Amino acid sequence: MSLKYAYSLTEAQGMLDLCKTALHDLISGQAQSYRIGTREFTALDVEELEKLIQKYSDMVEVLSGQARSTQVARVVPRDL
Repeated sequence: MSLKYAYSLTEAQGMLDLCKTALHDLISGQAQSYRIGTREFTALDVEELEKLIQKYSDMVEVLSGQARSTQVARVVPRDL
């Protein structure tokens, strides 16, 4: 059984790049939370971004065909 995603390989790579850029901006202090009037913006947590990066890197690996399956099938030959 193969895994199916709603993303193509190029879309998944683009999302992975965006997540990595967001993590870089968050760590460097460029992305923070702020409030303007009644509106408030809060950047993602580092843990959330790391989960997204892992998700998209796994997705890229599967879509590019680099993922290996660990399924083992045991067959018992029978003489019918």
